Amino acid sequence: YSFDRLSDLNLKDLIPLFKNVFNKNYSEQYLINRYNTEVFGTKYIGYIAYDENNNPAAYYGVFPVLIEYKGNTILAVQSGDTMTHTEHRGKGLFIKLALKTYELAKNHGIKFVFGFPNKNSYPGFVNKLNWTHEENIKRYQLLIFTFPMCEIAKRLKWLTPFYEKYLNWFLSFYKCEAKICKSSLIDEQSGGIKRDQRYFDYKSSSKTFLLKVNNITTWIKVDGQMGIGDIERNGLKDFTKIIKKLKLVAFCLGVVRIVFYVSPNSYWDKLLSTKYKSSEGLPIGYLNFDSDIPLDKIKYSYGDFDTF
Repeated sequence: YSFDRLSDLNLKDLIPLFKNVFNKNYSEQYLINRYNTEVFGTKYIGYIAYDENNNPAAYYGVFPVLIEYKGNTILAVQSGDTMTHTEHRGKGLFIKLALKTYELAKNHGIKFVFGFPNKNSYPGFVNKLNWTHEENIKRYQLLIFTFPMCEIAKRLKWLTPFYEKYLNWFLSFYKCEAKICKSSLIDEQSGGIKRDQRYFDYKSSSKTFLLKVNNITTWIKVDGQMGIGDIERNGLKDFTKIIKKLKLVAFCLGVVRIVFYVSPNSYWDKLLSTKYKSSEGLPIGYLNFDSDIPLDKIKYSYGDFDTF
């Protein structure tokens, strides 16, 4: 195998890998947008492995983000898009690519890598790449009894454009003048991803929305379900009202599930735990390169996932 750093020239080589591994048909333009992280200081921190016929065999890369903690900002990366073609598994490509990527990241002044590995990649991250794992994301699911229009529209592609028109029309009544959703995660004790205008411009897509719910800025994604990226902080008095309004919105949109993914002991975890039971979500893992920030103090919500 040969190894080439991701670049403008070879970005298109990820398309067949996404198709083989995840059955996703991504356009080159989508990948250009996804990997264009230069606004955070650098981009294309990743490597592609090629076989002897120069066919893409595997990829490992990370997404640069800025982390804010007690007034200080540092450059970190989120691990994402780990994939090995079905014909090239068991060859150790994941570990080789990760090590090359981490060395590249260090050379670009990146302080640490974090991520939310699934059960397939977890052993490699923890046992072979020496990641630290101390806690898991907490998942809250609120069930809504309504006609499952949202799920049906996702499964039946011919119905999708009609549903999206209805979705955009309905959510226009909750239109938010704010261009960003201030992080609920960052306070005197905890840090998180710096969600400035650059971050929201990068994360924007046709499926994410900033809404005004009970005069509180709320960041959601509607894609078969309603995922809550984050909600700006508010008093406990308004907590019940916000949840009721979100349930009403979900009911009208034909969404049967509202899901929150939050770090333990974060602001919304503390509020949600007073009324709802959580289940264990994905592990929160990290590898410290050169950071003085205590990484166990960095908190995350669904909007921080590279899949949001």
